[in-house]
Amino acid sequence: MAHRLVRDSISIVLTATCLTLFGMESPVAETDAPQTDPLTMTDLGTINFPNSGDKEAQTAFLTGVKALYSFEFNDAAVAFRAAQQTDPDFAMAYWGEAMSLNHTLWDETDRDAAHKILARFAATPEERASKTPAGRERGFMQAVDVLFGLGDKLARDQAYSKVMRELYEAYPDDNEIATFYALSILGTVRPGDKGVGRQMRAAAISKDVFSKNPSHPGAAHFIIHALDDPEHAIVALPAARVYADIAPDAPHALHMPSHIFVQLGMWEDVVRSNIASYNAAVEIAERTQSERGRSEFHSLSWRLYGDLQLGNLAGAEEALALAHATEDVSPTNRVHSGVMGMVARYIVETEDWAYAKSLELDERDNGNLALQFAVGLAAAKRGDISDAQAAVKYLKALRERTETRENGAYQAKIIAVSEKEVEAAIAQAKGNSAQAENLLQQAVAIEMTLNAPSGPPLPVKPSFEMYGEFLLEAGRLAEAADQFELALTRTPNRTKSVDGLAKSKPVQYGAAR
Repeated sequence: MAHRLVRDSISIVLTATCLTLFGMESPVAETDAPQTDPLTMTDLGTINFPNSGDKEAQTAFLTGVKALYSFEFNDAAVAFRAAQQTDPDFAMAYWGEAMSLNHTLWDETDRDAAHKILARFAATPEERASKTPAGRERGFMQAVDVLFGLGDKLARDQAYSKVMRELYEAYPDDNEIATFYALSILGTVRPGDKGVGRQMRAAAISKDVFSKNPSHPGAAHFIIHALDDPEHAIVALPAARVYADIAPDAPHALHMPSHIFVQLGMWEDVVRSNIASYNAAVEIAERTQSERGRSEFHSLSWRLYGDLQLGNLAGAEEALALAHATEDVSPTNRVHSGVMGMVARYIVETEDWAYAKSLELDERDNGNLALQFAVGLAAAKRGDISDAQAAVKYLKALRERTETRENGAYQAKIIAVSEKEVEAAIAQAKGNSAQAENLLQQAVAIEMTLNAPSGPPLPVKPSFEMYGEFLLEAGRLAEAADQFELALTRTPNRTKSVDGLAKSKPVQYGAAR
């Protein structure tokens, strides 16, 4: 099959070099951040952050802050440690290293490691405040102690944002305070939250900074995050167009514009953005010998999705081959999960149901939502009911486990949609169209309670699109068109929904492409 041939044809070239080609981005513990020269990541934008550190510490400190803004947390930690070595009494260097352990929008934090970092400067919050110069710097230090203080993550995020708001109000013309405040606002948003008031406030603050400093990496970055939905993405397009040029050394900065490109259905730009991000991540991996499976796989999977929307199977298969080659030399659970997630999306988008049957799965794959969905859907489409039912069993178990987790309710809904979609495909394969439609209606009702996706969709197959295809096959064109139109409000310009709508309204749209 084509996908296997492509993998084999390039793996010969990659095998000798992929040990140094693939990098990752991971939560940084105090003792395991890459020990690199922070000055090698220099092209990260422009900021103005006056502080009390020695002159010799300034370059490293500013590099660290700019790396924080672009979520290059490993490099930020290294830079801040370099500033500490130059100026051991520089409070903000310890603040910055601690901040590198709070991955605000990824829901990752390491409070214990942050406490150890801050304790190297002074033992208690009170001592740290007294050792930090009064004013802006003391405000930042007091804020980070709140961020890593007592309470659950949401409570701490909310308390931290309140302190940052007070600092912002005290220094309304300070761009760096404003930018960290905007990020703190976004840090209080959780999946499933209703309304966009906080996002719009963060966007307004970031846009104000961006208007004053068009080379500010944090302002451009947080505009994109704040407006990362189909309704508002167009407002972020100017920031998306320049962010990669602002911070070309940062793989995340090269990837982030594709959030807006996906929301606007700009597939060529999605592919270009993520190829650039992938190449930058590879360069960092070569430099740091990082563990594989995160940063480069994130951009690789988005590139795959963009290529699939374009119908560029050669590009998608190349992305899959790169992922497989990584696992050949780095067979970690994280890499394997990333590979199989990409395989799952390839199967669903290409409808290569036979490919799914050829996969050799193991126990690591039982909890992979995308993969179990793809395998189950493919089995039902082939008429292999027992295999499809086995996938439903795994999806049900995964949903039930997720429902018991703290803050797991939202993710459990995504799993529930996928579960019902596979059950609907099974019912349809058995000839029970009424049951299939009922299950699809249930899936649509659940997905309606979810936010529009901020990237390649999860569930992998939007239920509106799947229900539209069911209605189209039944000849119920007007109802099918309604579902495809709804799908396109959430995933603009998605190819299967565009084609489905054209088939549902042939007079209006002409023959489907």
